[in-house]
Amino acid sequence: MKIKNILFLTALATSTLLAQSGKMLFTNYCSSCHATVIGVNESGGDLTNVYAAPYAKDIINKLKTETNSKAEFILFVKDYIENPDRRKSLYSKKAIKDFGIMPSLKGAMSYEESTKLANYLYSKYNKNSAIATEPSKKESQTVSRGEKLFTYNCSSCHTTVIGVNESGGDLTNLYAAPYAKDVVNKLKAETKTKAKFIQFVKDYIQNPDKRKSLYSKRAIKDFGLMPSLKGAMSDKESTELADYLYHKYDK
Repeated sequence: MKIKNILFLTALATSTLLAQSGKMLFTNYCSSCHATVIGVNESGGDLTNVYAAPYAKDIINKLKTETNSKAEFILFVKDYIENPDRRKSLYSKKAIKDFGIMPSLKGAMSYEESTKLANYLYSKYNKNSAIATEPSKKESQTVSRGEKLFTYNCSSCHTTVIGVNESGGDLTNLYAAPYAKDVVNKLKAETKTKAKFIQFVKDYIQNPDKRKSLYSKRAIKDFGLMPSLKGAMSDKESTELADYLYHKYDK
């Protein structure tokens, strides 16, 4: 009886060590791209998931469906992280275009470590983790057309997302272009009047040009020049968007 207990405790300890080791490997090599960052944009509202590659839980579920056993799952993971290839990808061309092909982790882990990582992904990922509860949705409210246009056309790059990765840690500001509030305040200072502000916005979103930019060459180098929204909105809609931006940060 004692021997059985010892064997059981040893197996349990080994399993725990495996999970911890796998979790550490995931954190070190995978989480920066595949873990969800839970964000709340500057306007509040629902939580937004932000990640640089397909979400790990989604990949695991897809791969479990594609493979017939745990052994096949582990074999695929071990091969793919060393030799990523679009022909092996579980995702469409659109996803590959959006995210790119992941960099190879060849040489980053030993054979045993990659096995531990794959084993962790199959059996332990996202188990017994504290899941943050989403705040209740805002009470229904009237949303202006300008706000809808901003959300659809601009917010993915110009709003700050305050992120906390799934493993916890410090808050992180994430944005792909200068923060909208900063852009609006700079433009108000430059244009002086609402009419000139609206005229600038309507022209710039259709014909972005580094010579018109409010920002330095360094900012353009960091963020790139925004893509043209020509044809995305009617004249009336672009006016509504510009008007919304002008008043968006009024106190």
